[in-house]
Amino acid sequence: MDPAAIDALLRRFDQEVPLCRRNADIALYRDFVARHDQLISAPEVAKDDGMAIRCRQAGNRAFSCLQFEPALGQYNRSICFAEPGSEQLGLGFGCRSALYFELGEYEFALYNIELAKRHNYPEKLLPKLLAREANCKERIDEGHSKGAVPVLKLDINVDANRCIPILANGIDMTQYEDMGRGLVAVHDFNAGDLILNEKIELCFGSFERSYSNCAHCGAEFRSSLIPCPGCVAFMYCGKKCRNEDFRTVHRFECAVATKLSNVTYANMLITARLFFHGLTTFKDNITEYLNYCWSYAAIGSKPFDLDFPNPDPLDAFKVLHHATPNRNRTMEHLLKLSVAAFQLVFLKNPLVASMFYTAAHRNAMLRCLLLHGRVCSSLALNQEDDRGGWLGALSPIATLVNHSCDPNAAAFVDSGTIKIAVLRPIQRGDQISIAYPPVWWNAHDGSEQAFLCKCAVCGPDGAQWHEAHQQMSPISPEAKRELSEKIEEQIPLCEKFQHMVQILARDGHHPGEMFGEVVKRYHDLLAEEVRQRSEQSDRARLMLRVKGDVFGQRSG
Repeated sequence: MDPAAIDALLRRFDQEVPLCRRNADIALYRDFVARHDQLISAPEVAKDDGMAIRCRQAGNRAFSCLQFEPALGQYNRSICFAEPGSEQLGLGFGCRSALYFELGEYEFALYNIELAKRHNYPEKLLPKLLAREANCKERIDEGHSKGAVPVLKLDINVDANRCIPILANGIDMTQYEDMGRGLVAVHDFNAGDLILNEKIELCFGSFERSYSNCAHCGAEFRSSLIPCPGCVAFMYCGKKCRNEDFRTVHRFECAVATKLSNVTYANMLITARLFFHGLTTFKDNITEYLNYCWSYAAIGSKPFDLDFPNPDPLDAFKVLHHATPNRNRTMEHLLKLSVAAFQLVFLKNPLVASMFYTAAHRNAMLRCLLLHGRVCSSLALNQEDDRGGWLGALSPIATLVNHSCDPNAAAFVDSGTIKIAVLRPIQRGDQISIAYPPVWWNAHDGSEQAFLCKCAVCGPDGAQWHEAHQQMSPISPEAKRELSEKIEEQIPLCEKFQHMVQILARDGHHPGEMFGEVVKRYHDLLAEEVRQRSEQSDRARLMLRVKGDVFGQRSG
């Protein structure tokens, strides 16, 4: 899916609208997009058995060449395009079961066999499917299961806050002159301390991840993804996520999903998702919701006052809505054009059109979308991987953490949660910071953010920081001895680098180049550990489904 329409709108805007009007009212952008409705009025891509067959055949070709990742992506596309009630859905699940059998993932294969049987798998092919099912159970009985891996939850590993158990004790919220609100350390923390483990309030994976991530919790768990029954662009890790996503936001997206994919850059649809998520928390009371949004925007929020660990969704939405966003002229231009395009597309959905049927409501909707766009562009935690695409997430506490190109912590979006771990020692009084790319341990000549970065690398003291970065401080004999001992110690590699960061920081090597190399390696190892733990957790969830659905305890 390619955001071709928004690219065309941007080019046309540059041709028709003088540069001096880039700061114009949102109404100008709305009128411009309305004049060029033909650019975004392509027919919605519907369920199509023909497309499902082509995708499945492409998956089979990749499978035959042992290209399992591309094959899985094509099978997921086939499952998503299959028409409700057709045998193509069952065939897609059947092919996915064959792939997992080949990989020795017998529980995954069993789960997909069960899905295939429930979704009109052709009777003439059923003997082959049942034979595979028997083979899976036989292999599991012989001890070839991969599902017995113990689940080691990655959770807060220091004292937790009594009132906010998702947050480490010794962290407070404060106001910074240049950066606004942020988190400050009241106690010292060491590399490796997990200081936040917060449930995601709202997330969105960019459309490049439509067939690899759950659209509700963000889990990258392609083995068990099930399709939205109404559109071809959203998949879920299970019925619970699918039902909750539809209840809160997807009911507004479903009828125009592929139209939205044409006007969405990266994860910017989270802007509209926050708007409709808020509407749901207001129980679809349009007038009350729009009046509240306009009256209480950017008044400043108090996330620490929420009732954790499970705050009321309405209160959590208000905390996000009250946040004071950063403003950037370049970003504002793209945001206004995107918001205007979003509104026009959403109004093509009969549900949205019936709810926002007056001119006053539609005008207020447009302006509130812009307010939420500013919040999301400032607060959303974005995560990108080497396969492309973005995952954006919002939650009340995690959004307090400011960016620095020299971060002392790292954030990871992890199957419905945001985890923040300490990268290098944090001392009492330090601001806790994370990095949106770029970071100083990669090539960095200045911030590439959509806002004016004022961190230690880019701000007024940047020259001093860069001078310290270039210095080659000798390693003290004591630090050399400790590093040698740690290198020889038989411990996991991630833990080894964690201790090396601690030793080098104590020896005064931050922010030297050697220290940067070690921190970068530690960050990458930590990210991989989070990924593996998440995979184990998702596997355990699927194992419960397999036991219930396949071995006689049907969950319905």
